[in-house]
Amino acid sequence: MEWLQSHFFEGEYFSRPDWDAIHARVEEDFRSLDQHQLWCDIARSWLEKLQTRLPDRYSIHESENFAFLTLEQEKYVNNLLAYLEKTLRRILRTLPDIASDDGYGKHVVLMFDDIDHYYSYISHFYSDDGEYGLSSGIYLNKGYGHFAFPYTNITDAEPVIVHEMTHALVSHLSIPLWLNEGMAVNVENNFTGYSGLRIDNEMIQAHQGFWGEEEIQEFWNGDSFSRTDEGQRLSYELAQLITNTLAQDYDVFVNFVNKAHFSDGGKQAASEIYEGDLGGLLVNLLGEADWSPKPELWSSES
Repeated sequence: MEWLQSHFFEGEYFSRPDWDAIHARVEEDFRSLDQHQLWCDIARSWLEKLQTRLPDRYSIHESENFAFLTLEQEKYVNNLLAYLEKTLRRILRTLPDIASDDGYGKHVVLMFDDIDHYYSYISHFYSDDGEYGLSSGIYLNKGYGHFAFPYTNITDAEPVIVHEMTHALVSHLSIPLWLNEGMAVNVENNFTGYSGLRIDNEMIQAHQGFWGEEEIQEFWNGDSFSRTDEGQRLSYELAQLITNTLAQDYDVFVNFVNKAHFSDGGKQAASEIYEGDLGGLLVNLLGEADWSPKPELWSSES
């Protein structure tokens, strides 16, 4: 695809596609083509460009729904692709009317054998200050949504795959990050057989000692999930607890998820669907206070 080559720019370590320019070119010149096949070809060309900046042993493998760039051996690749396909089908069954696989092209999976390559790659998607929590894998929902993982064995990779694929399959929704992460953690736990959080005095004390007026707004607007202290872990726990509570009636939960918006942390949708305030869900855990989302206090960067 010669036309595509002019739409890459060479970063410090990797070739990066100009997805805005690629989308515009497709709309202008290639709308008559089979869109799914076209985007599969674009994704393949993209992986070939990435491959040139990695050690020689990296290669591209494909299944029905996935394109996978890795240097791992055939047995590992086949097992992981099979698990990816199985997980895709299972999440769609687990989250009906929420998860969706609509769209064109295959899901792209990058697995970096070198942890420095992994962090060099994902750093492009973060702010310039370079501060972000440690990561065992990520779904990057920018341009052409794709997965990036550092190498790990299959057993350790499976829960990460479930978590990140849940993000991918709800990426068409404009939901708050806490809800996105809450669903991803709960689906991950469901698939791996983990029984869930143990709410004991130690856990309660940790949450009560951390969350205050400022911190809870970071939770609702999503900033706390990028913290580099214990606030990141506590954010995931809180998201899981709230999502579990809201999802007791799945049909009602579906309506909430499809209306919740990141701009107010889901506040308006909760008022309409549950006829209540999200902050009220936190009183039993954190104590009597106003824990409600207050989007009027958030900065434009949140």
